[in-house]
Amino acid sequence: MSELDSNHIPIVDFSRFGTDLPSLAQEVRTVCEAWGFLYLKNHGLEQSKIDNMFHISKTFFKDTSREEKASTPWSSIYNAGYDAKTGTEGYFSENGANEIMSTEDSKEVFVIRKESSYDQPMPPSLKRFNPEIQSFMAETHEKIAVPLLACLGLGLGLTKDRLPRIHQHESPSVTTLRLIHYPALRQNDTAPIRLPSHTDQGVITILFQNQIAGLQVRPPKYTGPIKDDEQWLDAPVIPGAVLINIGETMTFFSGGLMKSTLHRVAKSPNPEDHGKDRFSMAYFCHPNQDTLLEVLEGIEGGVKRDPPISCVTGRQVKTVKDWIEHRHSMGRLEAAK
Repeated sequence: MSELDSNHIPIVDFSRFGTDLPSLAQEVRTVCEAWGFLYLKNHGLEQSKIDNMFHISKTFFKDTSREEKASTPWSSIYNAGYDAKTGTEGYFSENGANEIMSTEDSKEVFVIRKESSYDQPMPPSLKRFNPEIQSFMAETHEKIAVPLLACLGLGLGLTKDRLPRIHQHESPSVTTLRLIHYPALRQNDTAPIRLPSHTDQGVITILFQNQIAGLQVRPPKYTGPIKDDEQWLDAPVIPGAVLINIGETMTFFSGGLMKSTLHRVAKSPNPEDHGKDRFSMAYFCHPNQDTLLEVLEGIEGGVKRDPPISCVTGRQVKTVKDWIEHRHSMGRLEAAK
């Protein structure tokens, strides 16, 4: 592959999975070590199915009353349900960022678990779409997540099936699809940031952006606590491509070889986007929930990282389930006391 451009998020052609897997796996590793972010084109998931999911998301958020949405509130333990308080988690303030947020930004999300993992309450206006949603999650897993996990494993010196084996779609996990709605801001709202800087907690995130930009990625030249004068990169909407990023669980599995990169949501840099609602969807791929949070056997060059003490149980985190419950509960449990 050519030398990485420090000013542009790399784009990887996934059509090579069936014809040139060794070099594709090496390219994915190189990009994920340096960036932790990449665009994936020719990923095999039909655009019509992605468009249909955005239609479902828009219908739910725009046509459902706030009271009906709030009837199934998000839970940090189950990581499922409706949330209009995104941005309050403790880990959004742990990287030293001084980010100006709007007090009027009415962003909202609905987090959906796999049926095989959790019997999830849903408002009627969304529940009627659940068969289509579950089918979309299964296909996203099969066509994008599994082959990408195979690439990541091969790049790290593991067998092709090592990571897919611990990410079986039919096994209980905290894998979710998050429907996200950023309503159009008022003209006089000058706050630049809509979701603070953070890293994701899973293994990989598959982000679908729909027309309106806004995601920003911290370039790899910056490390350590965030400084006020840093210039973040806008992640453009590239038709036909999905945006992939590495999560913190993967940093544990790889002994730090894979990078989990800070990112945030800001106002779109495109003037033509201003005054419009922004919709996105994130598929957060997690391992089978009883998987141990440790460096995977067979990976060389990684450094062991001790898991934290869980704010939920008061004991050291052992499994992926413990880890996700801890991270999603940071700040929320304190606020509830």
